[in-house]
Amino acid sequence: EIDARLGASWIDAQVTAQFLRELLQDPSVQVENPGGSVWAVKGVRYSVLSTSTYGTSRMPAVDLAQAVLEQRSIRITDELDDGRRVLNLTETVAAQDKAAVLHEAFADWLWTDPDRALRLARLYNDTFNAIVLRHYDGSAAAGAIGSAQQLPGLAVTFTPREHQRAAVARMVSEPSVLLAHDVGAGKTASMIIGAMELRRLAMAAKPAVIVPNHMLEQFTREWLQLYPQARVLAAGSEDVTGDRRRLLVARVATGDWDAVILSRSAFERLPLTPQAHQAYLDGELEQLRTQLGRSRAAGGLTVKRLEAALARAEQRLAALTDTARDPAVTFEQTGIDYLIVDEAHGYKNLRTASNIPGVATEGSQRASDLDMKLSYLRSRHGARVATFATATPIANSISEAYVMQRYLRPDVLTGAGITDFDTWAATFGEVTTNLELSPDGSSYRMASRFAKFRNVPELLRMWHLSADIKTATDLALPTPELAPGHPVTVVVPASAQLKELMRELSERAERVQARQVDPATDNMLRIATHGRMAALDVRLLGPRQPEQPEHPPDPPDP
Repeated sequence: EIDARLGASWIDAQVTAQFLRELLQDPSVQVENPGGSVWAVKGVRYSVLSTSTYGTSRMPAVDLAQAVLEQRSIRITDELDDGRRVLNLTETVAAQDKAAVLHEAFADWLWTDPDRALRLARLYNDTFNAIVLRHYDGSAAAGAIGSAQQLPGLAVTFTPREHQRAAVARMVSEPSVLLAHDVGAGKTASMIIGAMELRRLAMAAKPAVIVPNHMLEQFTREWLQLYPQARVLAAGSEDVTGDRRRLLVARVATGDWDAVILSRSAFERLPLTPQAHQAYLDGELEQLRTQLGRSRAAGGLTVKRLEAALARAEQRLAALTDTARDPAVTFEQTGIDYLIVDEAHGYKNLRTASNIPGVATEGSQRASDLDMKLSYLRSRHGARVATFATATPIANSISEAYVMQRYLRPDVLTGAGITDFDTWAATFGEVTTNLELSPDGSSYRMASRFAKFRNVPELLRMWHLSADIKTATDLALPTPELAPGHPVTVVVPASAQLKELMRELSERAERVQARQVDPATDNMLRIATHGRMAALDVRLLGPRQPEQPEHPPDPPDP
């Protein structure tokens, strides 16, 4: 039942090297994996097995194996006379077919030797299959934890639902929690009650709640409705401007608050000290430095690549975390020791390095700032640092599940040896490359996507260590009935004007992708905005002027 893939974290370089030596009948094959998704493969490149059976003349088996191990997209291009490179579809498809053959051969070979199979199965089970989840609702244990809570101080006019009591019990019992409850499930009340219980039980001395700017007043009002006797300090963006920042920090630090409610803007303007900032940078780069040391000790096949990657990572992290600092105002001075983040999907753009097309993210300052503060809190107060709440934990990409695990349970990822996304993807998923229709429907293109999951039970078990998932079906929330009893789909034919606009948007997108236009003049965000506006109503784009010919026609003869 274990699905083994090339590049999985629990299969070491020695096993992979043995596989390639036997498959290619080449005892000179060398495989190096200093850590993470960094691999190097060397061997004979021009044998029949390497260029025909398990590879192609354009991509021999050793090169193909390295690309597969690193989860890189397999693309073969040709150079034109003008220096541009274009995709060679025939060679690319042939190489991708050979990659599939490599995967199948590896999956069959791995379990043929009984001793190796026993050793690897034991390693896999100890790493990924040794987690027993606690239950917080629907069982006797849950009843003891959840429904028996007294919740002192809670207004008698409010009765928590069962899933809200279970969420509070999870916040009290787990180091970090993701409340992934559907819209209307009462996440606000769950967060408020959980924060008050953490405070009452002395598990958090001064919890802080981070809310979207426009939610500050509403969240504060609902808090006092649930706990009329609570001492709550609310701070918006205007409270962290100029000298008022110092007053705010002084009030937070010296007051005996049950909770501090901060808008996102106010939270971001409370920076860490330079020492904590540098400690975060060192921690983020430690993995690359460790890999570099291992590569030098193992033979140095990947030293140059790792040195370049380390230099790039230092520059990117420094840029992401470079914010203006007031020496008299720092996050550490507030005494906050626990964070509750509402609408946590707003922090999903955490820097993620990946070789998989469409996954790599440069990151945002907002996400890096939150990650840095969580790292600081763990270094000072242990694993109990945060609760996230959102109705959309995974909105656009599966990498967001990995990001949430990085925020909340980095210790679990580290213990399993899957601290980087590509190694996580090699263990739990598969990247597929297929022909897809272009957005305008006029042509086909090769697209690689993280489209399949493997070893799903183990993935879900790790995910549910922190995630409390409640869908609308699970909660059976009361909702109004639809008038006709079921949704009605109305198909509106596209007008000639809309079809012409879609053709123009496709041409603009091609020019942007080919970098034939200045980003200040046109870019993908602008094109996507025009497409959304046209989907609603073409008239939203205003009157359209006919394109002027490049050379005006000659005047008519007299």
